[in-house]
Amino acid sequence: MALPRTVLRPLGGYEQYSSSRHSLGLYKNVITVCRYALPTGPDGEEAQVKASIRQALTTIVLEKLPALRVGIAGEDTKQPVFVSLPSLEMHDHLEWVSRTPGQSSDQYDEQLMRDLERENARSWLDVATHSPWRVIVYLNTADGWADVAFAVHHALADGKSGLVFQVQLVETLNSQVVQGPADKEEDSIISFTELPTLVPSQEELIKFTLSWSYTISTVWRELGPAWLKSTPAAEAYSGHRITLEPKLKGNLRVFHLAPDHAAALLAGCRAHGVTLTALMHGLMMVLFARRLPADVASSLKGSGPISMRPYVPKSAEHASFDVNRNMGNFVSSHFHTYDENAIADGRDVAVTQSEEDEKVWRAALQFGTGLKSRLANITEDNILGLMGWISDWHEWWRQHEGKIRESTWYISNTGSVPATGEVVTEGAASPKWKITRNFYTQSSLGKDAIINMNIGGVRGGEMSFIVAWHQGVTENEFAEMFVKDLHACLERFATSGHFAVPNRL
Repeated sequence: MALPRTVLRPLGGYEQYSSSRHSLGLYKNVITVCRYALPTGPDGEEAQVKASIRQALTTIVLEKLPALRVGIAGEDTKQPVFVSLPSLEMHDHLEWVSRTPGQSSDQYDEQLMRDLERENARSWLDVATHSPWRVIVYLNTADGWADVAFAVHHALADGKSGLVFQVQLVETLNSQVVQGPADKEEDSIISFTELPTLVPSQEELIKFTLSWSYTISTVWRELGPAWLKSTPAAEAYSGHRITLEPKLKGNLRVFHLAPDHAAALLAGCRAHGVTLTALMHGLMMVLFARRLPADVASSLKGSGPISMRPYVPKSAEHASFDVNRNMGNFVSSHFHTYDENAIADGRDVAVTQSEEDEKVWRAALQFGTGLKSRLANITEDNILGLMGWISDWHEWWRQHEGKIRESTWYISNTGSVPATGEVVTEGAASPKWKITRNFYTQSSLGKDAIINMNIGGVRGGEMSFIVAWHQGVTENEFAEMFVKDLHACLERFATSGHFAVPNRL
C-alpha cells in the first residue's frame, strides 16, 4: 500500500532561493545531457534500448536517488516544504525523440539547441503533486547513440547532481539484467511504500561562521535605505540592467573539442599552473577587453559557482549517505574583478604570439589566485550563512528589477564524467553502455551576466562548451561573434599552441 503525501523538511536557504525564482517564472530547470554509445547487437535495437533505459530509470527512482520521489508544497509561500509522493507516473517523466533522418552532426546540434531552449523554458506539472524532473532521450539507433537529457528543478538539484544522475544511470544500465522490451501501461505507475531519506540542506551539513563586520556590512548593503549610503565605486561593465521578465528568451550555442584537442588544452593549463576554469576566465577577459573600449568598460567581472560538496564534513549523524552520489544543492559562488590595469594589458595587442598568449595566462592566474584564496576560508563570511535572514524570497527577487548585473560573464564547470561510472563490480563483464559526451544548460534568468558559459566533458574524451545569452539583453550579433572567436581561440591553441585572440575594437 502506497504511503500518503508527507512533509519531509522545509527548504533550506539556497533551496528557497531556487524555489522562489521558479514560482515567479524566472527559472525553470537545469538540464544535463550525456551522449551514450549504445550496445551492439540485439541489445542496441530500439525496443531493447527503450526497455533498458526505462528499467534502469525505475531502479534509480526506487533505490538510488530519493530526491526523484519528492515534490515541493507551498512554493508560492514564504515557507515551502519538500513532500514525499505516494507514486510516480513514468509517462510524466520519460520522453522519446527520434533524430531527423539525414541530418549532419552540425544540423543535429543546432536542432538540439533549439529543443533545449524550449525545454529550459518549459513549465512543470504541479510541483506539489508531481516530482519536477524529466528525462528526454534523443534516440539515434541507426548511428548507435542516444543523447539522454536529464532536466530537474534547481531546488531539487544543482549542476553536479545532473552528473550524479548520469553516473547512476550508466552504472545501472551496465549492471542490470533487462527483463524484456515490453512497455505495458499498467507498469507505468511506480508506487512507494517507504518514505525517501532526503539529503539535508547544506546549511544543516556545513557550519558557516560570520564576523560581525561582514554581517553588518552585508545586511546594510542589501537592506539599508539608498539615501543614507555613500556613492558606490564604479561598477564592472555588465551591460543592460536587470530585467526580471519571465518570458525572457534564452539563446544557446554549443561547440565541442575532440579528445586530442581537449587533452592539449588541459596540458597547457597544467604547464601554466592554472585550472581549466581559470583559463576560461582569463580568455573571456581578453575577449571582452578587445570588444569594449576603455571609456565603456573600466573594469570587468567574472563569476561562477563553487561546489560545496568537498566541504561537507563526515559525521556519524549523516553517515548513511554519500554527498557525491546524491542529488542536492551544495553551491556557493565566487566573483573576480579585473581592474583597469589588467584590462589594459588584455586590450593591448602584443607584437609576438608568445606575448599575446601570456596575456591570457596572466589573466587566468589572477583569477586562479583569487579563487584559491577564497577556497581557503570558504565557510567564513559566506553569504550562504546569511540566507536565513531573508524572510521573503519572492520580494527579494522583485527588488532586483532595474539593478546592475552582478558580473560581465559567468562560467560554470561541472567537470568530467567517467565514461562508465565510478563503481566497478569485481568480475563484471565489459560495459556495454558508455558516455561519450557531456554538457549542461540552464534556464534563462534576467539577472544573469551578459554571456554565460557551461563546461562539461568525459574523462579522456570530448570537452563541450555551452554559451548562453538573453534575447534583448545581449545583442545577437555580439554574442554570435563572441562564440565563434571563443571556439576558434581554443581550437588554435589545441593545434598550434597559440590563442591568437582577435581584436574587435
